[in-house]
Amino acid sequence: MRKRKAERAGGPFIVGDSLAGLYASQQWQQHWRLFRLARDWPGIVGEQVARLTAPALFRHNVLWVHVQDSSSMHHLQFVKLDLLARVNQVLGDRPASDIRWMLQPASPPEPEFPNEELRPVSPEAEQYFAEMTCGIADQECRQALYRLWRNYSARVGSKE
Repeated sequence: MRKRKAERAGGPFIVGDSLAGLYASQQWQQHWRLFRLARDWPGIVGEQVARLTAPALFRHNVLWVHVQDSSSMHHLQFVKLDLLARVNQVLGDRPASDIRWMLQPASPPEPEFPNEELRPVSPEAEQYFAEMTCGIADQECRQALYRLWRNYSARVGSKE
């Protein structure tokens, strides 16, 4: 309760709490799951299958996989349960409920960005954030955190 009052009053707050909210609001856990699968895909499904497929997206806990052609899609349907079991070993505590196939598009789809206007971030807010993170010894980490905060603040606006 004290933490929220301090945040509204412009007082100090725990950066980790804000990042956890940001992480959850952007559904990055789904992206992270997909990244882990894509990174280890040949080891999960085998080299032959990996040459023909690639994990594409999660939709309602179903893993959608791009497949090169319809004959490969047909063959993969017969080994789907085995592939799902191997995928779920990697996913651990958040397993996929099913695997579905879709033909790989000719060109990668354009990323979906909402048509939102970026808001300016006040110099005071930037200074406050810089002071708050000055204790982070690793400069690269501090700069990455700053870029994340700056992007987030420009999209949602700073709460002053």
